[in-house]
Amino acid sequence: MADWLDELNLDFEGPSVAMSVRKLGDRPWLLTDEFMDEELLLKQELSKDKTKEVFIASANTEQAGDNVLSLIRKSGTQLTPINCVHPLHRAGLSVQEDLCLMQRTAEGWILKAASLCFPSRWQLQEKVGRNLGHIHGPVEGYEEHLSKKVNSFFDRLGNEPVWRRNWFIHPDNSLYQPQRPPNGDPIIGFGEIGEKLFVRSERQTLQLLEIPGWILFTIRIQRTPLKNLLLKRKEEFQKWIFEAPKSHHDHKGLVIEQVAEIQKALVN
Repeated sequence: MADWLDELNLDFEGPSVAMSVRKLGDRPWLLTDEFMDEELLLKQELSKDKTKEVFIASANTEQAGDNVLSLIRKSGTQLTPINCVHPLHRAGLSVQEDLCLMQRTAEGWILKAASLCFPSRWQLQEKVGRNLGHIHGPVEGYEEHLSKKVNSFFDRLGNEPVWRRNWFIHPDNSLYQPQRPPNGDPIIGFGEIGEKLFVRSERQTLQLLEIPGWILFTIRIQRTPLKNLLLKRKEEFQKWIFEAPKSHHDHKGLVIEQVAEIQKALVN
């Protein structure tokens, strides 16, 4: 069963968005599992079919991209034998993580380049060249609770990498999810929520590059049917689904009707 489910933050006492950042310590920077070959193949296919959607790099980002390649080599991960114009592109096709390069400028921390094959309902074209405030603009509560904290944290990031987890519940188990369905997600009935709803988690890391003023942000997508979360942490999740404010449900991708179906399943 997915051990990473134990790392999900099911607290609902504070705001719906929280940093919850921890030092990486002895934990691995890059995660590999039995799906690696399948996911790397999908990345290559997306890179061919949707090139402009999954990889964008601003000018003068090659040196930072080379730095990322060096980090991957040092981790012991074998680089994919593929020719790419930009080093970050090759790096992104070599690991299960998506990779984003942030640079400190007079306008704040700017997303300068990214290999993003597995987005969680956001589009790279709308974010590259933008600062953190714009990138997180659609996230309810970000400006109020996190904007200043995140910018300050980026400015003060030390030499030791850090990590955090985010999570959602979607009826779509696809890795490539650049946007929500136009008419919203279908509502899964209470009898099928364990099999047809999926926990989607982003395991995120941040670390300074050797080049001053650059940060590498990684996003590793992990998914599992909701039934596995119920098997491991049913009591905690039940408390969350019944007692968390609507803002918390919204942040996880759950509309009122879907919350009601999950609640119905848990009391039957």
